[in-house]
Amino acid sequence: EMAGSGMAMAALAKSVREVRVLLCKGPSSEGAKQFVVEKYAEIKKLHPQLPFLVREMAGIEPTLTVRLEHGIEKTALIAGLKPTEVAKKLAELGSK
Repeated sequence: EMAGSGMAMAALAKSVREVRVLLCKGPSSEGAKQFVVEKYAEIKKLHPQLPFLVREMAGIEPTLTVRLEHGIEKTALIAGLKPTEVAKKLAELGSK
């Protein structure tokens, strides 16, 4: 069991306005679900005002979307990723 990979969440850029995680009900979302379970509290602590939305729907591609200022959105596919890889994607999308 990978309880806390020891990788702390980096603070997201000030330009990040919202984070959305879309999960599907199948096994391809397992890593993303684990990421949410492990890191949600930590992210909310770092960014108490940041909307962090998680939705689970049938028959969709698991995605991670970061909305930046000026309505710019960046999305990454997160199907089959490990929790640490989802964290890395979030850091990439949320660093600009």
